[in-house]
Amino acid sequence: MDQPSWIDRTLNNRYTIQGLLGQGGMSAVYKANDPNLKRVVAVKLIHSHLATDPSFITRFEEEATAVARLRHPNIVQVFDFNSDGGVYYMVLEFIPGETLQEHLKRLNASGRKMPIDDAIRYTVNICDAMGYAHKQGIIHRDIKPANIMLDVHGQAILMDFGIVKILGGDSHTATGAVVGTARYMSPEVIRAEVPDQRSDVYSLGIALYEMLSGETPFNSDSAMSLMMMHMKEPVPDLRRVRAEIPAALVNVVKKSLEKDAKDRYASAAEMAADLKRVLAELGREPAPKPAGMETVASPSAPDMTLAQQPSKPAGKMDTVAVSAPKAPTTQTSTSISSPRQTPPRPAANNTRLFLLLGAGGVGIFLLVAVVAGFFLLKNLFGSGAIVAAQTNTPESNAPAAATNTFAVVVAPPQQETPTLTPEPIIVPTDTIVPTNTFPALFVQITNITLNGNQYVVEYETYGFTEQLPGMHIHFFFNTVTPEQAGSPGSGPWILYGGPRPFTKYDVGNKPSAATQMCALVANANHSIILESGNCVYLP
Repeated sequence: MDQPSWIDRTLNNRYTIQGLLGQGGMSAVYKANDPNLKRVVAVKLIHSHLATDPSFITRFEEEATAVARLRHPNIVQVFDFNSDGGVYYMVLEFIPGETLQEHLKRLNASGRKMPIDDAIRYTVNICDAMGYAHKQGIIHRDIKPANIMLDVHGQAILMDFGIVKILGGDSHTATGAVVGTARYMSPEVIRAEVPDQRSDVYSLGIALYEMLSGETPFNSDSAMSLMMMHMKEPVPDLRRVRAEIPAALVNVVKKSLEKDAKDRYASAAEMAADLKRVLAELGREPAPKPAGMETVASPSAPDMTLAQQPSKPAGKMDTVAVSAPKAPTTQTSTSISSPRQTPPRPAANNTRLFLLLGAGGVGIFLLVAVVAGFFLLKNLFGSGAIVAAQTNTPESNAPAAATNTFAVVVAPPQQETPTLTPEPIIVPTDTIVPTNTFPALFVQITNITLNGNQYVVEYETYGFTEQLPGMHIHFFFNTVTPEQAGSPGSGPWILYGGPRPFTKYDVGNKPSAATQMCALVANANHSIILESGNCVYLP
C-alpha cells in the first residue's frame, strides 16, 4: 500500500484521497475529501496483504461496527465502512491536531514538561470516553498516547479501536497471544487473561504517568523485560522526577497502576472523579467550554477563553414592589466536557416566595425590615412611590451566571396624596437569565503548521472581515498577556488585515518560553477586544 499509489485516487466514486496521515502494521490512514457532504474525512485502508485474510476482514468489520455505535465527543466517530475492488476501508471523522505521542515528543525535545492541569484534563477526557465505551460493552485494549488525538481546541479524543474486545463476543486473537503495546500493557493482559475496564484504566494510568514525567514508568529495549516490570516492579515515585506534582495526584496514578486489578479503580468514572477533585484543589477552572473554544495558556495571566464571553444584558427589568435580595452563592464545577458537545444551559435563577420568607425567623425579619424601610423612605421623600427594580446583571468573567441587583428608584412626589396606602408585596416568578451568546466579533485559529521555518496559521473570523485600516487582528505568542496585546504603543504582536493564512511569524520569532500562538480582534485604533480569540499550541 504505497502512498503514491493512493494519492488522488477515489474510492467508490466518492472519497478522494488527498494525503497520508499515518500507517501501522495493519492499516494506513489517509486524509480524504467527501464531496457529497462537503467535508474532510479520514479513510483507514487495510493493507493489501491482510485484505485476503477472512478472519482479519471480520475483525476489521467488527471494529467499524463497534465504534460506529459509539456517540461520544471524546471518541472518534465512524461515518462509513465499505470495500472497493477488494480494498476494505473505514471512513472516520477527521480531527485536526496532533497525537498525544507527538505532543509529548515535542515537549521532551524542548526540555519542557506538560502543565499538570493539562495532563489531568486530557486524562479526564479519555476517562469519559472509556467509561462510555465500557457501558456499551466495549473495551479498547490499546490505550496509549499514539491512539489519543489532541484536537485544536485542547480536547483529547480516543482513536483506533483496532484491537477492541467486544465483551461477550468471540475473540479474534490467537490463544495466549498478547496484544497491545508493551509499555502500556496491564499485568493481566500480559498474562493473557480476559481483560476488562480495569485493564484500560491501567493503560491510561501509564499514559498519565508519561504526561506528568515525560517518560513511561517502565522502559527497556526488550518487550519481555517490559512485561516483567509491569508484573513485578513497583511504580517509580513521580515526585522524584517532578517535585511539584500534588500528593493527591500521585495517589491517583498509584491506584490506577496497582498490579492486582481488584485494587485499581473499578471504573473510569471513579478515576475521573478523583482527578477532578485534584483539579479543583489546584484552583483551576474546569467548567465546560462550548464548541470551537480554546483556553489561552499564559503563564502570567488568567485563562482567556472564548467560552467566557459577556452575555447580553436582560432585555427588560422585572419590576417588583419589595423583594429581599438573594444571597450570592459560589459553586465550583468539577465537570469537564468536550467542546464538541453543547454545554448544558444554565438553570434559571429562581426567586420564589419561600426564598423571601427564608429559613424561619430570618425571612420574617427581612420582610419586616424591608416594609419598615419602605415607610421610612416614604416619610423622608414625601409622597413619592418607591419601586425596587430587579435586573439580571452578568458577573464579570462568568457569562453563564447572573446575579440579582436591586436598585431603589424614588419617583417625584405626587401633587396630591390623600391617603398613604402601602404598595403590595409582589414576589416575582422565575427571573429572566440572559442567554449565553458568543461575541459579535471574534477570530478563531483553526490550525498551525510549519512550512520550513515559517508558521502557517489558518483562521476564521466571525462578524467582521479583517482589514487595515479598520477592524483587524492582533497575532501574538502566549508569552504576552491578552491585556497587553494591543495599544497603547507598539509591542510584541503583529497587526494583521489579511490575506489568509497568516504567515508573518517564523520559528526565529518565537520566544523560548512560548508554547502557543494567539489571536484577538482589534479595533481600528488598535485597541484589542478581550476574550475575542483563542490560542493554539505551536507545532
